[in-house]
Amino acid sequence: MKLIFIIIAVAYFLLFLVRWLLSLVYYKKGKSDATDFPEELFTVVQPILSGDPRLESDLRANLQQTKVVEFYWLIDQSDTKAQHVANKICQDASFAQRIRIFLIEDVPQGINPKSYKIEQVVEELTRPYLIVLDDDSVIDFSKMGEMTAYLGQEVILTGVPYNQERSNFWSKLVAAFVNGNSFITYFTMAKVEANHSINGMFYILPVKLVKNQGLFTAIKDYLCDDLAVADFLSSKGVSIVQTRVTCNVRTTIKSATQYLLQMKRWLLFSSIYFKKHLDFKLFILIGLPSFLPLPGLILSLFLGWPYLLLALSLLLFKAVWMLLYRQSILSNRLRLDEVTYEVLNDLLLPWLFVYVLMTPPVINWRGRKIRVTDGKIRYE
Repeated sequence: MKLIFIIIAVAYFLLFLVRWLLSLVYYKKGKSDATDFPEELFTVVQPILSGDPRLESDLRANLQQTKVVEFYWLIDQSDTKAQHVANKICQDASFAQRIRIFLIEDVPQGINPKSYKIEQVVEELTRPYLIVLDDDSVIDFSKMGEMTAYLGQEVILTGVPYNQERSNFWSKLVAAFVNGNSFITYFTMAKVEANHSINGMFYILPVKLVKNQGLFTAIKDYLCDDLAVADFLSSKGVSIVQTRVTCNVRTTIKSATQYLLQMKRWLLFSSIYFKKHLDFKLFILIGLPSFLPLPGLILSLFLGWPYLLLALSLLLFKAVWMLLYRQSILSNRLRLDEVTYEVLNDLLLPWLFVYVLMTPPVINWRGRKIRVTDGKIRYE
């Protein structure tokens, strides 16, 4: 039993170092010195839904970083709260001249609201590049100069998410899940050329490509729209390019129940990706490191406190190392308590995997129960 524990601990440690080195090499090698971002070529399209307390501040944050980027805001006709927020922001004349508000009719049953809304405005796009951005996401536009290297190419450009939501315990725990995995997953898989999906909160496409392929019409019945975009365009020979542009995605989680539902949704979506793209690289660099803490922790409980202390020390080492790594990439000031939440997330995550495996693959989405099996919207 001791030997098995040691093998697990060493494997976890070595795999973490390998993943981090691959991530670092990718980040450093491709770091662009370009500073000029041709704003006049880009349109940000944001499907907007009220409910998040920071909706107004997040929408403003993207506007404040840009001067000539135009914004299309897609709002449900019935969502008067979101309309009020949009109209309030448009009272600033410098913003209003760059914003177009589209009131979208109710989304038909069985259709992905995000894809449906974007589909309605595709023909309105006049600039050559489309930035799809969630309404709770804020791009670091100071890094967007990297985009200039890909102008004129038919590729999907995707950014890397991080989360600095600190409103309460559950929100911090979700942020720890995102931060502890994003840089060491997106960059690592891109380095080994096994990045088959995109960050659905923020990606960029040539508008001509979107129109020619009828992209959002083709994928609008898929629940996992980001994976659907990647799979559909990849099948047409379009490459996915992982950029170093960061995007702050803040998710407000108000209770333990909401936390559990959010994590189940994300893990179920991840399972669809694994089913479609599982190979040796994905198993070794993503699957195995996520699984190893569970048997390691269980064994340490039987072996005694020195082994439990060693297991916790490994998780603490990883969390501190990742905090320092994020600090070298992000311009935001990070906080030491992020380490505590990341360790706690790493302790909880294996049990969340077990919970997802032992319960039906069903989520509650917009008041309806949906069975998550192949990525399409299938109501219970």
